[in-house]
Amino acid sequence: MGTQVYLLTQVPSQVVHHWAAFFVFGLALIGLAIIAWIRSAQATLASVYLFGWLFVVASAIEAVEAYLTGGWTGFYLHLVGAILFGVTGFMLLTYAKTSAETASLIVAMYFIAAGIFNIVAPLAANVPARGWHLWAGFITLVLGPALLVKWTAHKAQLSGFRVIGIFVGIDLFFRGLALAVFALDLRAY
Repeated sequence: MGTQVYLLTQVPSQVVHHWAAFFVFGLALIGLAIIAWIRSAQATLASVYLFGWLFVVASAIEAVEAYLTGGWTGFYLHLVGAILFGVTGFMLLTYAKTSAETASLIVAMYFIAAGIFNIVAPLAANVPARGWHLWAGFITLVLGPALLVKWTAHKAQLSGFRVIGIFVGIDLFFRGLALAVFALDLRAY
């Protein structure tokens, strides 16, 4: 019971009111993850462009989520997420044709920055279901060095495109899952 009162004092009613939108956006991120996994099997340069567009779409989803949160501290979680997704998507669309190494490096740097942010920010904002957000941040953070190791060990060629797709899918899946659980947590109130 104490948790419910604490939750209601932390999350404004307009955020609770939009729980269904957050749930749909979580499912949309999971859908983007499935697209990334399917496309990763083809492992072509065109796949990297698709991954760039997936990041751009995810950026738009995060921007709408930031808008829906209003002045609540969760606004900054979604705003920074939108910026990270948007910049990474733009960089992939702009620089992916240079090489698989460049695409791997761009995505690895995103994973590291987003992972650190997704671990620290939910703790600072004290959001509901933050354990899922922390888990998603931890997984994202682990993906960055794993991709860098793959990149430096094998100088990522076509298989590097496959790894990028799988890792992008993992990141989007766990972010979507954390958002869907957050939405279901809000629904209870």
